Amino acid sequence: MKNKTILAIGADMKNRSLLAKAGRICFSLDTGDLSDAGNYGSFKKKVLRLVKNEKARPGTIAYDLHPGYFSTKFAREFGADLKLKNMVPVQHHHAHIASVMYEYGLEGPVIGVSFDGTGYGTDGNIWGGEFLVVDKKGFTRAGHLKYRMMPGGDKAVLEPWRMVLSILGEKGAPFLKDVPRQEKELVLTMMSKGLNSPLTSSAGRLFDAAAALLGICVRAKHEAEGPIRLESMCKDDVEGHYGFEIEKENRCFVIDTDELFTGMTRDMRKEQDTGIIASKFHNSMCRLIVETVRKISKSTGIKDVALSGGVFQNRYLTPRIQKGLIGLNHKTFVNRSLPANDLNIALGQYFAVSGGHGDRGVRC
Repeated sequence: MKNKTILAIGADMKNRSLLAKAGRICFSLDTGDLSDAGNYGSFKKKVLRLVKNEKARPGTIAYDLHPGYFSTKFAREFGADLKLKNMVPVQHHHAHIASVMYEYGLEGPVIGVSFDGTGYGTDGNIWGGEFLVVDKKGFTRAGHLKYRMMPGGDKAVLEPWRMVLSILGEKGAPFLKDVPRQEKELVLTMMSKGLNSPLTSSAGRLFDAAAALLGICVRAKHEAEGPIRLESMCKDDVEGHYGFEIEKENRCFVIDTDELFTGMTRDMRKEQDTGIIASKFHNSMCRLIVETVRKISKSTGIKDVALSGGVFQNRYLTPRIQKGLIGLNHKTFVNRSLPANDLNIALGQYFAVSGGHGDRGVRC
């Protein structure tokens, strides 16, 4: 698709679109959450201005796979207005890893580790703790965090205590002293009946749950409040960790973190220092990532590893993961000119639809 005009729409929570034309890659200005009506209106104007300024009619539009995203809605409407036939949905975590591949000129295959809060999966579930094998032709899901119920759906993002009950069940209730008993019982009943409790493999929800379990952030005022507080409590000299299990199901590694959270509760009953528990949680996440990559590498022979997604903005976690992977003779790649969060999604969408042959020309 060299020198073909491609419009990549980007994501919903942190949006940045791009237009690629004849050796130029031009980004729109950043926009916040598109579920806000004002932001959505601003986003549409920015995309249309980008197309107008470059005097380019897109031949291809790439957008997120999520059918309910506002960015997806706009992409489909704009494509229909232009009577385009080449409309390409790109899975969210594939785009994250593809953005790293673009930045380093990698054609793959690479083992991509994409950990974040939310992304629509090809199985219709909410992904976010993904191990992918990615090349210029596409991706295969090679591993993921165990699916958990997300009681209340998106409500669990701002009420992370719900994820504690999702993971620990009734055993988690006594640790949630600031949550009324009736609310806890309602959530447990919802899950037992499978009501409004979609499945998620999200790493972000595990960080939320750990923060809520420790009482650091039971109810969040903004995205990633709990994980940010949890990271700030980590101590550099703590080497301990909790257990986890990695099993293979249908050619895919599934990581079960039940023991990680029961280990946290044991330390809490012993009145262990909260900073030590937070550190051991992070160390456990490092270990499960490194060990899962090791298993995938053993079965595929792939040594290059790309890390992307909001979780890798964590300054305690990421260097330790890189150190562990380098110790296993892996080459590691992380976003460098773009953030690891959703602001890199449009670039990844572009790389994915261009078949890995996108222009590496001037950015504007």
